[in-house]
Amino acid sequence: MNETELATLISKTAALMEHYQRLCAQMEQQQKQASALLQTLARQIPAQLSESAQAAFRPLAIDASASLHGALKIPLQQHEQQMAQATRQLGEGAQALSAELRRYQLASRAVLWKSMATAVSAVLILGAGALWLGGHYRQEIQRNRIEADVLRVYNQADLVMCGEGKLCANVDTRARPTGANGQYRPVRPRP
Repeated sequence: MNETELATLISKTAALMEHYQRLCAQMEQQQKQASALLQTLARQIPAQLSESAQAAFRPLAIDASASLHGALKIPLQQHEQQMAQATRQLGEGAQALSAELRRYQLASRAVLWKSMATAVSAVLILGAGALWLGGHYRQEIQRNRIEADVLRVYNQADLVMCGEGKLCANVDTRARPTGANGQYRPVRPRP
C-alpha cells in the first residue's frame, strides 16, 4: 500500500467518523425535539382535561381522554420506531467503522514491515557493495603504487630512445653486475 492509498484510506475513515458524528447529532436533536414536544404536551394535557371536565359531562370527559390517548399513541409509536431504527443504524455504523479500522491497522502494519525489510535489504546491499568496492580499489591502489614506484625509478634513470623502438641507458660500468649471470648493471641517475 503506497502513501496515496494510505492517505485515501485515512480520508475515508475521517469522512466515516464525520458522518457518524453528524448522525449522532441529528439523533440527539430529534430526541430533544421529541422530549420538548412530550413536555409541552404533558403540560397541556391536565389543563385541557380540567377544562373539558368542567365544560362537559363525564361521558364526554371519558371520550376526550380516550381520544387524547389515541392521538398520543401514534406519535409515540412512530418516535419509538425512529429511535429503534437510528439505534440499529448506529450499531451497524460502529461495526463497519470497527472493521474498517482493523483493516487499516493490518494494512499499516504490513506496510511498516515491508518498509523495514526494504530498508534492511538496502543497507545490506549497500554494505556488501561498499566492501566489494573497498577490496577492489585497495588492489588497484596497490597496483598503482607499484607502477608509480617503477615510473619514479625510470624517471630518475638516465635513459633515452635510440633508434627505432630501442631504449639506451647510461650504465654505471664501475658498479657491481647483478642478475643470475651478472648481465645487469645499474643505470646512472639523470644529471
